[in-house]
Amino acid sequence: MAKNWKDYEIYITRHFQKLFPDASVRHNITRVGLISNVKRQIDILIEQKIAGFNLNIIVDCKYFNKKVDVKEVESFLSFLQDLKASKGILITNKGYSQAAENRANYDTQDIELRIIDFGDLEFFQNFFAIPYQDSSCAIVSAPPGWIIDSRTENSFLASLYPAGLSRREGFHLEGFIYINFFNKDSNAPKLANLLEIQEIKLNKQYSNVQIEYLPTIGREDCNCKLRIVNSAKMQDCKTLEYTLFLDFIDVVIFLVLLTPINKEREYVKKLEWVGQKLIKGKMLYDNMGQPLEPQLKILN
Repeated sequence: MAKNWKDYEIYITRHFQKLFPDASVRHNITRVGLISNVKRQIDILIEQKIAGFNLNIIVDCKYFNKKVDVKEVESFLSFLQDLKASKGILITNKGYSQAAENRANYDTQDIELRIIDFGDLEFFQNFFAIPYQDSSCAIVSAPPGWIIDSRTENSFLASLYPAGLSRREGFHLEGFIYINFFNKDSNAPKLANLLEIQEIKLNKQYSNVQIEYLPTIGREDCNCKLRIVNSAKMQDCKTLEYTLFLDFIDVVIFLVLLTPINKEREYVKKLEWVGQKLIKGKMLYDNMGQPLEPQLKILN
């Protein structure tokens, strides 16, 4: 256990070195702010390349005698903007106020900030990934309290489930979201084509399928559609299936949520959070078919 702020930062640095073994994880370094043009001290900087895209995560360690409040969160968000960070993680030894958590989790900026209580650090798992298929890719972030698993088994590109669970536990016992892409072409140029294909499969898989479309989030760069699927078999399992479709010009990115009925409202909010934060991009490949740096469209 850390005895002072320095031990606290070193302990956290070593934890992230284990968590990101392929990344550069450095403690107590400086970078010149792109807005302020002055040197800024960074507690921990994590730099890693995923699918050719350079990600830099800034970790700030708060060794306080009180809870982190909203002012510290707002100050850290400005700090992240100045250094053009991809992600931010705020670690606190005394917890955080509800206002601080709300400010971090529901901020509308492109920067994603996660607050972690020091006591929960050992349970922290990865919270972002860049799934890709053919020419399409996306930065996908896990909602608060969840993690993202970038393994591409079982015919989906990535999955999300509550932190602390295995993928199997998330799928069978708790909430579970998986992500796939539907690339449009001359034979299937519209979202309606995908919906038709999926509805045929659903009717073959289940009897007495009920399909409904509900109001959902809005985005400037694509049309969004939320579908709920229900059937007698799902009712027996006390499970519902929601799918959020992000309909871009060239691809439909769809996120499928399997949720227990008693957590339906809570987990649909998680699904829509993921869809709102997702950043769509284009993959480029070299002559050997290896992915180069993606081209990502960031909404201001």
